[in-house]
This record gives sequence, structure tokens and C-alpha cells, in this order.
Amino acid sequence: MGCLLVRCIKWYYSLSKRIRDSIVISITLTGAISTIFSILGISLGDYTELSIWIRIVLVLIILIGVGFLAYFVLGKLFRDSITLSINQTPISISYGDIFNKSDWIVIGCDTHFDTRVDDVVISKKSLHGQLVLQHGKKEEIEEIRNKEGKRLNLHKGEDGLYDFLLGTIIRYDSSVDHHTYLMLAMTKLDSQYEAHTNMADFEHMLMRMWTEIDRVYASNNIAFPLLGAGISRFDDGPKSQENLLKCMLCTLNSSSVSLNSAINIVIYDNSKDIPLYEYKDLFHDISRR
Repeated sequence: MGCLLVRCIKWYYSLSKRIRDSIVISITLTGAISTIFSILGISLGDYTELSIWIRIVLVLIILIGVGFLAYFVLGKLFRDSITLSINQTPISISYGDIFNKSDWIVIGCDTHFDTRVDDVVISKKSLHGQLVLQHGKKEEIEEIRNKEGKRLNLHKGEDGLYDFLLGTIIRYDSSVDHHTYLMLAMTKLDSQYEAHTNMADFEHMLMRMWTEIDRVYASNNIAFPLLGAGISRFDDGPKSQENLLKCMLCTLNSSSVSLNSAINIVIYDNSKDIPLYEYKDLFHDISRR
């Protein structure tokens, strides 16, 4: 009996959060309805012409029907955005265009903070490329990059560019749109100007990034894109958007960084195929297991 109970518990927690919560809502609502009817003196037991099996089937139909309704409603309510808290830092995850945010915006760059947007070194469609071409000035970015390289006492490579550590943040206040950007050294470029990383380096970069964010954010709300999606090549195999999102959240949780402002993760994807609801109580569920 004990083994069967353990297996049932494991099976229950193997289900998606949306299904588990739908089951809880269904049982709770059905129980509440049954209690109200009992108070009113209404019960299935009053219908003596119904056999016990018909009554059981009716209850199961109600449970399943309410469960499906709860599943549908949860999917609609949390399809576009969710909120959660990690290390007492409020976090929202939503779909949209990160450049429309009024927060300080994190932009993933290479470790040189290159400004050659020519679809060879930097893609014009990337957030890095859009920052240089549309939201900032190449000369301003190069000036702040060189200033930061000198401050950190870095050495220039053969290409005349500083090579910053993964996870380094450089603050850039644009004179074009008067917005503050936090440029992030996210990936290294190889000799073919391809951005490569692997999961170990990516996690290491994120851990350092959270520390850097804590250093520079000045109590401002911070907007992040889904880091690692799009142009980055993972040498240990492609990573899904769900894995990248979970990695961002897990490294923040592990970093113990606590901000007194909000973090907004903005996913630029019209398909909206990431089950956001699954992340709502992610760390609460993990600690409970």
C-alpha cells in the first residue's frame, strides 16, 4: 500500500503544473458545490432511482468537466505573461519587443563588444545589431567600451579590441533614444565570427552576469531578452527556449542575488509556445520535492 502511494505521488508530480492545479481546482470546486448542496438539503442520495454506479459516474463527469474548464482558463490567463519571485526579487515573464520597455535593457553582445554590424561579424537582425544601428551610436559604444577596457586593465588583441570576461556588463547611456542599456559579454566569437558557447560556459556567464547586474543596476527595473536564443551556437547541442529560460531563472536562484527592483524577461516570439504557467511556482515545487 505504501509503495502504491509513493508511485501515485511521483506520478502526480510528473504531471505539468497546469494539469496538477486543474485537478486541485476541480476537486476543491466540486467539494464546495457538494457542501453547498448538502446545506440546502440537496443530495444525489435523494434520487433513489439512481444506482450507486450512476452516481459515481455523475460525480466523475463533474470532476472531469470542471478540470477541463480550469485547464482552459489557466491556459488563457497565463498564456502571455506570468509573475513570480526569486530571492525576494519580483520577476515577470512576457512576450513582446524589449526595445519598447522603459526599464534598463540588457543586450547580449560578444566579448569584444564589437560594433561591426555587417551580417558577418554582427547580424543586423540581432538585438546587438539593432542597438548599434537604431538605438545607439557606434562611436559612443566604442568610446565606453575602450574606457571600460582601460579601467579593467585589459590587453588588446591583434584586432585592436579588448577581450572582456564572459558575464561582464558595460552600461551605455544612448544619446539616440536616451535609454540606458546594459551590454552583456555573452558569447565569444571564433575566427569565422560565429558566436559559440556550451551549457557550462553559458551557466558560468549567467552567474557572473547576475553579480554584475547587482553592481550596476542602481535600483532600476531591468529588462532581459531570452538570453541564448537566436544567434548563439551551443557546441553541446541545441537548447530549447524552455531550457534557456529555466537556466536564467535557476542561475538567479543559485546566485543568491536579491534586487530591490523588478526583473522583466521579454520573449520575442510570436508563436508563444513556451508554457509560461509551468514556471510560476518553479522553485517552490523543487524545494517541496
